[in-house]
Amino acid sequence: MDDVTTLTPFLLLVAVFAVLALVLRWAFGNDRRAVPDYTGDDFGLLTEVAAVPTRAAADVLAKRLRTARIRVTVVRRDGLHRLMVFPADVPDAKLLLR
Repeated sequence: MDDVTTLTPFLLLVAVFAVLALVLRWAFGNDRRAVPDYTGDDFGLLTEVAAVPTRAAADVLAKRLRTARIRVTVVRRDGLHRLMVFPADVPDAKLLLR
């Protein structure tokens, strides 16, 4: 009888962990998010509005956009410096960069 009383807390602990594992698997186990892009071609929500060959030119254009309160990110890709903005800011950014 002594073996049963010492084994009961252990079995109860195993059962609690098993239930917890099943609940967590049910809640978080079906991850259907897209596979991350490790090639560097995907910039998420950002859209390219300009591409210039030098960093100095990119800084001048980025400053012009920031002065107009447009959030901009400069990305170097394939030898060009690309100015990236959010989709809602694309029309205004293209108008300012003309």
